[in-house]
Amino acid sequence: MTSYTREAIGGLAVAVVGCGALGSEAARLLGLLGLGTVLLIDPDRVEATNLIHSPYLRSKNSLGRHKAEVLAENLAAHFPDTHWQTLACEIADVGFQRLRRCALLLSCTDNTLARVETGYAAHRLRLPMMDAGLKGRAVWSGRVAWLPGGRAACYLCQLGEARRAELLSFSLSAAQSCSAPLHTDQPLPSTPTMASIVAALQVDLGLRLALTPSELTEQAYAWELSLPLPETSWHSFTIRPSADCPWHSSEDSSDMVILPMDQPLNESLAQQSAQTENQPASLELDWPLCVKARCNRCRHLWSPMLRLAVLRRRGVCPACGESSLSAIETLARVTIGDSFAHLTPRQLGLPPDHLFTIARSL
Repeated sequence: MTSYTREAIGGLAVAVVGCGALGSEAARLLGLLGLGTVLLIDPDRVEATNLIHSPYLRSKNSLGRHKAEVLAENLAAHFPDTHWQTLACEIADVGFQRLRRCALLLSCTDNTLARVETGYAAHRLRLPMMDAGLKGRAVWSGRVAWLPGGRAACYLCQLGEARRAELLSFSLSAAQSCSAPLHTDQPLPSTPTMASIVAALQVDLGLRLALTPSELTEQAYAWELSLPLPETSWHSFTIRPSADCPWHSSEDSSDMVILPMDQPLNESLAQQSAQTENQPASLELDWPLCVKARCNRCRHLWSPMLRLAVLRRRGVCPACGESSLSAIETLARVTIGDSFAHLTPRQLGLPPDHLFTIARSL
């Protein structure tokens, strides 16, 4: 059993996904504890509303800069022994080689889709994930959940069937209109003190569970804290794997491999096939790409070559600027004979330093 000591923590790398009120507090605590490496992941930029939630997002000319970079600069001044790394992108665009070096993923975002994408990365890499969130408008409540990966419950297992289908359809299904709104809870303000409390639970419980592997840590758990006056409450419960969760529906027989970013995929797939007695190999994309879209206003057709979820969240027509779009063609798998197989992973916009999923036909 690994002890929860400063020496043990000093050898760890932890990823913090989301650098707002909760994420900045979690990162501060990791620095206080002496983490060896902290990877800060957030695509957003500092806005005026962020300044009242975290002193570590306040600095000269911080407005308009990426949150992860501002946070890293300010925390490095206080905790120079920690190696602060930043990625100003969404978690789905982070190469799995970067994440695989982490002992723990801390999900600190208020965006449910980003939590699904973080959960997917944790599931594929079999990394433990500690999810956390603040609940309600000034209700003084929060929740943290330990999701250890493997056969234990994952992030999707916590969601109802309808909600799970809605989120996965938004990221995976070409049938949904690109302009369809995602019905997530509206971002709600929380106090910095509640962010500190929930982040402390997330960091402390997450590190203790990650550093003390046992039968206990192989199960998924959640803790809910509510502090309205005059009564407070604290609940803990076990999260069971969902029988209809698609991430647990079948055994995964695919391989995760490193592919050259600038080599055409048909050449890489031919090499992968040759390594297994010429069993045909195909590349399974983690998230489908939209390769052809149509503007619902001016009917313009073009090839965005973007993740489907990115197009649906932020896509605009290059001809008229309209955001009401339809995905006409998506790409989820590439085989040697496909029309896109002559392109390289970089040309397809796939993340660098990634571990690519290779499926083999029998």
